[in-house]
Amino acid sequence: MAQIIIESMSFYYKEFFESIFENVNLNLDSNWKLGLIGRNGRGKTTLLRLLHGELLPDRGKIIKSINTEFFPYPMDLNYSITMDVIKENIGGLRTLEENLEDLNCLQRYIDLDGFQMESRILKEMNLMNLPESLLDREYETLSGGEKTKVNLIILFLKINVFVLLDEPTNHLDMEGKRIVAEYLKGKRGFIVVSHDRLFLDTVCEHILSINKKSIEIEKGNFSTWLKNKELTEQYELRTKERLQKEIVSLEQRARTNRAWANTANKQKSEFAGHFRTNGSQAYMRQAKMSEKRIRDNIDEKKLLLRNFEKEKKLQLNQSDDISSSWLLIADHIKFGYTHNIIIEDFSLTIKQGDIIWLRGDNGKGKSTLLRLMSKRRNLDEEQEDINGAIMSGNIYHTQGLDIAFSYQEPHLIGGYARDYFDDSHAYWHELCLSFDLPKDFLSRPIETYSMGEIKKLEMARALSLQNHILFLDEPLNYMDIYFRKQLEAAIVLYKPTMVFVEHDEWFGEAVANRIIEL
Repeated sequence: MAQIIIESMSFYYKEFFESIFENVNLNLDSNWKLGLIGRNGRGKTTLLRLLHGELLPDRGKIIKSINTEFFPYPMDLNYSITMDVIKENIGGLRTLEENLEDLNCLQRYIDLDGFQMESRILKEMNLMNLPESLLDREYETLSGGEKTKVNLIILFLKINVFVLLDEPTNHLDMEGKRIVAEYLKGKRGFIVVSHDRLFLDTVCEHILSINKKSIEIEKGNFSTWLKNKELTEQYELRTKERLQKEIVSLEQRARTNRAWANTANKQKSEFAGHFRTNGSQAYMRQAKMSEKRIRDNIDEKKLLLRNFEKEKKLQLNQSDDISSSWLLIADHIKFGYTHNIIIEDFSLTIKQGDIIWLRGDNGKGKSTLLRLMSKRRNLDEEQEDINGAIMSGNIYHTQGLDIAFSYQEPHLIGGYARDYFDDSHAYWHELCLSFDLPKDFLSRPIETYSMGEIKKLEMARALSLQNHILFLDEPLNYMDIYFRKQLEAAIVLYKPTMVFVEHDEWFGEAVANRIIEL
């Protein structure tokens, strides 16, 4: 199988004050099913861009004997029908079909398996649980999830490529994630960046982890990697504790031996003799030996727990100054358009302590409901807004209700973090640091942040606001696994009143005490 070899590679962004990668050496097999993991801002997307050739190393080199393809990628939309779009994005097959009388075009078409491509496309559509009729629709009419699946089909129909997938399941609902996971399970030759634990367990046979001080490859899925990581850290922690105890003992022994040596020297000056001289030298040798072992132990300690990820506890503060038996009531809500009613006769009462999971397929109106419920509304009669949206029903907020809202997509652009937040918000600053944002995050340009880091900034802002209810719209999008565990643990501990939309089944099952199916 082809290899991708990374030799002594270093890379840094000029905007950063530290390197992203330093002297990295890796051998990747093009037949692997590789999961790429690491905390937000560690350089996962950067590594994919380096492998793809979109970025170049500052030192070292990347040797590839196979072409790479990147997801997401800009689609060629010179054709509008989905079948034609798929063909055109597989080496320009649709254009070649129009020029098969040209021998060069014909040979290229044959090389790309053009005569068998339609049957191959139909097979892949079936694997993705997409109807054949979708191929006759205009590509731009497809939903986001349908486009994701079609784009993945295109990549895996290309010949002799290694596929680089950057968070392909973002915004897919649970059924969509399951289908894509099963699809990738049957493929080989890819790297996938994901923070979804169940997804990684399903599709991956190797894990490439970008750690604090190293980059490592391990055979197995995510659960195997996590178990081995925890066992390694437990062993290194015990070793570190043992070495520390030895250092204390050796320091005491060295002090004692030096004291005896000094005593022996004083006695030697008063009673010169061979025995006293040898005694003094022996004590001094023992002291030096103890000090050498201390230095060796200290050096050994430095090599331990270098990649230990300290999981800081997250504190959730929520106001409890409302004594009402209810906080929010949604009463017979209807929302949609003339030919597409999205929400029909929805009612919900939110009480203190409710942790409500709005669950359902994409397009069912979950995010729309969060936005609607965030404001009081009194619409006994159906109304139509300037965009053609139809709505009726009532939304009541108890007196003095404050709602904190975290949006699905990061929306901070340009400038610096300090431009968006009041420095007096000490709790917000504390949350940002607990989310493992760099200590200098206030002074770094927003454009140097990863999507996950921007989402953490916005999540910290939402959590720091005075609130009685949290509305979280897909809070785990772009977020690393450590953040997911951190937020999950905090919700279980503090039990804030909240309504959330999330497609991570592991997280939802762990925290929710009410589930609303849409």
